[in-house]
Amino acid sequence: MSDEEFFDLEEGGGYLQEEIHHLSASKIADQFWCEMQTHLKLKYGMEPTEEMIAGSLVHSQLEEELAPVIEIEVITKEDHILSYLLQQYTKLSMLVKQGITRELPVIGLIGGFTCLGVIDQVELEEAQGDKNPIQYTVISDYKTRNSRRAPSFVQKRRNRVQLQIYWHLLQGLINGDYTSQLFQEYFEMDEAVQPSKDFLKQLPEELQLLFQEISPEQLLNRVFNLFTQLPSLSPELRAIYLHREDRQVVHIDRSFFHLESFKIDMEWAIDYWKGERMANDCPQQWMCRYCQFTDECPYFLSRYLRDEE
Repeated sequence: MSDEEFFDLEEGGGYLQEEIHHLSASKIADQFWCEMQTHLKLKYGMEPTEEMIAGSLVHSQLEEELAPVIEIEVITKEDHILSYLLQQYTKLSMLVKQGITRELPVIGLIGGFTCLGVIDQVELEEAQGDKNPIQYTVISDYKTRNSRRAPSFVQKRRNRVQLQIYWHLLQGLINGDYTSQLFQEYFEMDEAVQPSKDFLKQLPEELQLLFQEISPEQLLNRVFNLFTQLPSLSPELRAIYLHREDRQVVHIDRSFFHLESFKIDMEWAIDYWKGERMANDCPQQWMCRYCQFTDECPYFLSRYLRDEE
């Protein structure tokens, strides 16, 4: 497939220009599974698979193990921003008090573009130093499996990339590279932003009192201060694979953040979002058996037609 044929899929070229402003850790990581599938999923949407539904359920159960999950209906743009900040605030407060939190939203820059993510689990752990124990912040990601076999290399690769992105985003918040001002600019957060009455009514009493004590801008500053007070981020990254039926651990994949390889991976990934190259084919053809987009995929169709000749 030529570049011209590929970009014909973009319906005038505005598609990726819009998507690059809504980057997420999972979208970028999906490029390392099958980039053309990522491209077609963004264009056509994707029906949730059984594994995706089961994975979502397991993540909800893991989150509820630590604290009740509060469901809030958000309507206004201002309430959306404040809901996001409250999620960060409550999860960070839990981390400081309990030494563990789950579903922590993070934000930062990848290749100059804002990227969002939600880290499955963040823990505070201790390691023995020369004289005294040293505390570290450790990132883990949970994945569900339909089988009890260890995941393939391609699956591990995709999930390692996602963990590396989480590490980069959280590190930027801890060391202050990503600031509250950048947050305000991205979300177009006005200094006069206020929660709606409907939003406040849905909050538990302690969070309602919080908005009586401090302004939304003070909440923003408090969140970013909490990030900067976290202990140093451990380079170790853990992908924990659970069986989707009984949540038994199937496999634990340990990797480490490596700055140079991360830069190379992200430069390659961002080139796609900039529209500077076409989406790549999947690395292994067996993956096509599990794809919803074979009828739309130019790579698959070209192989099929070639095999028919």
